[in-house]
Amino acid sequence: MRALVQIDGQNLLHLARVAWAPTPRRRSSPYEWPSYDVVKLAQALVDARTGRQLVEVRFYTGVPERAANRFWHDFWTNKLRHLANQGVHVYRGRVSAGRQEKGVDVSLAVDLVQATHEQRYDVSIIVSQDTDFGPAVRLAKTVAQAQRRQLVFESAFPSSRRVRSSRGVPGTTWLPIDKAMYDACRDLRDYRSQRR
Repeated sequence: MRALVQIDGQNLLHLARVAWAPTPRRRSSPYEWPSYDVVKLAQALVDARTGRQLVEVRFYTGVPERAANRFWHDFWTNKLRHLANQGVHVYRGRVSAGRQEKGVDVSLAVDLVQATHEQRYDVSIIVSQDTDFGPAVRLAKTVAQAQRRQLVFESAFPSSRRVRSSRGVPGTTWLPIDKAMYDACRDLRDYRSQRR
């Protein structure tokens, strides 16, 4: 079965922080940073069930303007460039002055429905706990039904006793990501801009 993995980067970072970051918070903790390796994590989620093949990875995140936050602008610019070089389809949204992502959720939802219409996958794994993706999953199921196709929809998200909700995206099977899986998929590269 062909697997499509879509990762909501900021949602994954936030959920990992809630699940495993130490208290009091330490900036050096790997759970305070987007320390996950996108490709390794996508492959681990696909390999969690037999008979699946990873065919497409899509990553979505907002990036602040350089003038608003130089550190995170440069970090994400470097990480997204690396992901694109690995063959990951990257969506770079923007971050508003109020620190809200713009365009990320809509882009992920549209990409899911388009990939369904184009019959590019048999299994969809959305790495997020955002319930806003529920309508996109419902529409993708409607499209698949019209095509006489039976698709599998899953949502994966960091989970621990500290996480209040164990619910995933509506209309999907929920796949909690435990600390061992997350730690095995760490990205050790330094994406900070080097000062000259």
